[in-house]
Amino acid sequence: MTLAGAAVVALAVLLVAAVVLGGLIVGGRAVRRARETRRAKLAQPARRLLLAIAAGDDDPEQVEALVRLPDEVWQAVEPNAIALLGKVRGEAHTTLVDVFERRGAAWRARSQLRRRDPVARAQAAEVLGSLGRKDALLPLCDLLADPDPDVRVVAARSLGRIGDAGATQPLLATLASRRMVPQQVVATALTRLGTAAQGALLASLDDPRVPIRATAAEVLGLIGAAGATVRVESALRADPSIDVRISAARTLGRLGTRTALAPLLDALGPDRPVVLRAEAAKALGELGAVTAAPALTVLLSDVEYVVAHNAARSLLRLGGAGRAALAAAEHRAEAAPDDPHVLLAAAHAREALAAAELDDHRRQLVP
Repeated sequence: MTLAGAAVVALAVLLVAAVVLGGLIVGGRAVRRARETRRAKLAQPARRLLLAIAAGDDDPEQVEALVRLPDEVWQAVEPNAIALLGKVRGEAHTTLVDVFERRGAAWRARSQLRRRDPVARAQAAEVLGSLGRKDALLPLCDLLADPDPDVRVVAARSLGRIGDAGATQPLLATLASRRMVPQQVVATALTRLGTAAQGALLASLDDPRVPIRATAAEVLGLIGAAGATVRVESALRADPSIDVRISAARTLGRLGTRTALAPLLDALGPDRPVVLRAEAAKALGELGAVTAAPALTVLLSDVEYVVAHNAARSLLRLGGAGRAALAAAEHRAEAAPDDPHVLLAAAHAREALAAAELDDHRRQLVP
């Protein structure tokens, strides 16, 4: 065969292969569309039952109809059921949990946690979390080290929904792991565990890893662990990490105990990092201690905008005494129009008072 002939044969083979491949792709798409259409038709009646239950209709006959659905129909509607399970509350949630349990969904989900498909593992973790299955604590903790980041996130959220304090240390450990879970996801999950996690969170303030200490300090404020105040004050004063000290300052503002005043005032010192001073100024407003007004007033002329801005907003939160301090700072500029520090303080005071006036006006408009 000549070279030209061989080229023609090769081109023909490629064209045939392309036609065959195109046919397979088109055929595959058609099969998928047909399958999706069929699943949608199967799921439609069951979906109406689900929506009725989600709307609060717990008619026993409708519940039984869902429980008795053929497996093929249930598989078609299950994604909708899982989505509803994570959204509804109260009696509707209890009814849906009952349906899932009676259909053996928890057992099936447990068996899916080791599937090779990460989507299957994530869906199984979501189901177990939405069902509140405390017996799934250990396998879900294992999934916190899953190779797939989305699976790890779903496992962390599910542990938060289950609410077992035994998940506290495993959740915190992911923050310093090679396969980490985002800090915000971990903090939200830990917050859902509530005060039952307080002991483990306090112990974690001594952990050598900074992300764990910082998140533990943050969550103690989010769960309102007033009994942790002394230990958090110590972290604000002495922890070597600025991230931990910032979290500690924020938490002391949230906890609102009187003993937090002194360490927060100390954190305002000019030798402290700017980010810490700004957070301490904000926390003093949340603390609501009127005795902090003089220190916050001094900060109105701070050269760091964020520090002065937070001080002005915190003065607003102190009520009448704080507003009076802001008004005095604003008027002081009239007597010293050439003093840059006085003018700076007046500008921040004016900005805060204008914002407060706008907020007051908006509230008046709300019926």
